[in-house]
Amino acid sequence: MSVRFAPARCAARSPIARVLKRGAVTMAANDHEELEGFMSDTTKAALRHFAEYGLRAVPMAIRNAETAAAANQPEDYGYWLEICRSLDGAAARRIEASHQSVDQRLIG
Repeated sequence: MSVRFAPARCAARSPIARVLKRGAVTMAANDHEELEGFMSDTTKAALRHFAEYGLRAVPMAIRNAETAAAANQPEDYGYWLEICRSLDGAAARRIEASHQSVDQRLIG
């Protein structure tokens, strides 16, 4: 029985050569200018916060919310609570529950 080898591929028609022949991509795949109003400001802020702190983003947001609550700064507290809600809803509910007054806990 004889052994027969397949001929080598022509380098000009190889898959790599075909990819290299293509022109450069003119527009980035993630260039979604038409979706500018798609995300809320809170979502954008939460994504920036996550980009800066990574997996520590939620604990940092919780700490910032608690600091704002202790300093009696309701606007800052609400801001950090919304950031936390965007990243981890359960953690935001725990923070809200811990900062409710006794009357609100009994009524609501």
